Amino acid sequence: MLEPIVLIGGFGSHWKNYRHFGRVLAQVSGRRVFVVSITNVTWMVASLTDYILLINRTHKAVLHALAETGADKVILVGHSAGGVVARAYLADRLQQPYHDAYHGYRRVSRLIALGSPLGAIDNARHVGLRHASWLDREFPGAYYAPGVRYLTVYGRLIEGKRTGSLREWQAYRNYEYMTKEGAQWGDGVVPNSLSRIDGVPSLELDGVGHSPWWGSRWYGSDEQTVRMWWEYFQLGDAPALDVGRVMA
Repeated sequence: MLEPIVLIGGFGSHWKNYRHFGRVLAQVSGRRVFVVSITNVTWMVASLTDYILLINRTHKAVLHALAETGADKVILVGHSAGGVVARAYLADRLQQPYHDAYHGYRRVSRLIALGSPLGAIDNARHVGLRHASWLDREFPGAYYAPGVRYLTVYGRLIEGKRTGSLREWQAYRNYEYMTKEGAQWGDGVVPNSLSRIDGVPSLELDGVGHSPWWGSRWYGSDEQTVRMWWEYFQLGDAPALDVGRVMA
């Protein structure tokens, strides 16, 4: 029985936005793909409180995927802030003492984070970034390995520049908001420095943006792009040098 994939969308998104991505991923992987039923309203509530509602939705999706397929474990794929949610789902304790942790590491064999802000940063401004920082401090690196295999994927699309083009300036502001340093490379929204975790394999994809808004090519846009990171993780083979670089 092939393990199913549970896909977690990014901040402010609706699960329906990921139906095309899910179909492409199912075709490439040969596995059933389940998209966590998170909506833009769910994200809005989470941004005002904490991520427990998102983690709870993820838990329900994981249980549903296991029941539907008869598998023992799932593969978690999180896009953007969905990668933060995925990492939180693995945890055996959560930030607030009155929240129940789901010990998701028992039901997850692999975690793939796509353009996710995972690294710890000081004085994070957004609740999601604060949660990501807490997770990175409490569960550093591949914390639940070897039981869970980790991979972070990020796109090298645009360098942030304070006085560059409109897109370069927008990228600069996004990177600066997250790390206080805008002059660096990233996928247009998340700087690459924040998507790398010590001790976790990572894959950099040239010309891949954070979302459709940053161009036609993003992590889940088409079969070729999805195949680059999926086959690298599945088979352990590096992609061709003209489409990506493997980072130690």
